[in-house]
Amino acid sequence: MKTLQRAIESLLLATGASRAMLQLAGPGGRFAVEAEAVQHGQPQIRHGADASAHDQQAVESLLRDAQILVEHDLEQADPSGSDRIRARMLAPLFRGGQLVGVIALHQSSEPRWSTRDKDSMLDAQAKILGVLAEREALEPSVREDLSSAAAQAILDRLRLTLEVQRCTFRQPVQADYAFPVTLESRTDGVRSLLGDFTIVQTGQPVIVKLLAERKQVIQENCETASSDPLFHKMLAHYGGMRAQVVTPFIVGDELKGVLSIHELRNPRAWTSAEKALAAEAAALIGTIFEVPQRRRS
Repeated sequence: MKTLQRAIESLLLATGASRAMLQLAGPGGRFAVEAEAVQHGQPQIRHGADASAHDQQAVESLLRDAQILVEHDLEQADPSGSDRIRARMLAPLFRGGQLVGVIALHQSSEPRWSTRDKDSMLDAQAKILGVLAEREALEPSVREDLSSAAAQAILDRLRLTLEVQRCTFRQPVQADYAFPVTLESRTDGVRSLLGDFTIVQTGQPVIVKLLAERKQVIQENCETASSDPLFHKMLAHYGGMRAQVVTPFIVGDELKGVLSIHELRNPRAWTSAEKALAAEAAALIGTIFEVPQRRRS
């Protein structure tokens, strides 16, 4: 559910951790990753070979103590380290006396966790438990799922039609981060940007141009599009991106969404038809998310 993904993203941004993750209990007692957000260049566990792997010893501790587990320095406890995790905090999610999920915070580079970090974890724990409880009221969830499915289908079709490696849709859904990816379509082996907060969008040349001109930004050769170091850091993190089309979705004077098309293989001369298709897709996806908001207001 998008609500759970937003809660995990907010936890990552509030604490400045390297990874925030929600795992929910599934068949066989395994905990599958439901939502994840990363920064500091960390990979996403949910896209790994075994996304349902978990630390049985930690789970046993959560079951026994039924409280947040704070590990300030894992290297002291385990000199070999684990998945570049230096410090960890885990919060159990209990419903009906059963452990139904675990929220995890990981720090990759140094010992940490403050009282403020723990307070943020407690806030996330309460919010996520509330969302899980509300799942019994199906109508809002069904409506959200249908909207997301329709938008996803448009983004998937756009990627396949243009034969590109990744398409994303960004929205202003986080107070502490400008326009995170809320929807994406990508080919196998391409880095996921959903829940990835390593690259800060504020100050990026494309975003600055988009906000200033309020129209599509077309880049046929990203290597020569800008000399800004932040821009080239983004290109590398996004998989050596070579060309892109970035289309805004604007309502009134407000930027409500950004659709990006990423070509990772070679520079590309975008045709008028391809640019028009990107604009149409941005308008369709933006309208799918905008109409329900107007009905609620």
